[in-house]
Amino acid sequence: MSVSTRSVIDNHWAYYLINRDNPLPENFTVALDTVQGQFTMDERCAAYGRDMIAAAKRDGIDLMVVSAYRSVRKQQENLESYTERLINNGYTREEALILAKKEIAEPYTSEHNAGLALDILTADWWETHDDITDDFENTEEFRWLSENAYKFGFIMRYPKEYEDITGYSYEPWHYRFVGIYYAEKIKESGLPFEYFYKTNF
Repeated sequence: MSVSTRSVIDNHWAYYLINRDNPLPENFTVALDTVQGQFTMDERCAAYGRDMIAAAKRDGIDLMVVSAYRSVRKQQENLESYTERLINNGYTREEALILAKKEIAEPYTSEHNAGLALDILTADWWETHDDITDDFENTEEFRWLSENAYKFGFIMRYPKEYEDITGYSYEPWHYRFVGIYYAEKIKESGLPFEYFYKTNF
């Protein structure tokens, strides 16, 4: 069955919200499988990620995964590190923590902790950048993902125009697995996952 005519819900297990209001349980565990290089995802969706990367390659597009599954401990380390960087740039600790939480989810509230998210950049990104920035949206890789990620069950999770709804800054590099059926429906709706989920649960 083609994507455009898909009527059966696949991977329903992956269709749930993870955010500040819907954290993972503290006893959450996940079995992992490789998606690219050292990076892993939930073993139930890793093959979808591999297939997406392979399909892009056939189209002449090199997708580079720079983050996937993260342990809760690693999530906490990332949050603390970014907070310290902001403090070193002149923010108070309180200001820095507020800003940091808009960029990096707290432990148990990140889709990376669930093994469902991929951060994707260009293969040569670090040759011209020292951080992940919004100008990824100006690349061929982003355009390919915008047109094709849903075919493999992935959505761009944090769109620019819905930052107040998602609670996070725009991240054109962050892709979340929800299954092909729901990825297609969410793309068609043009809505952020929070809105779509409320009316399609």
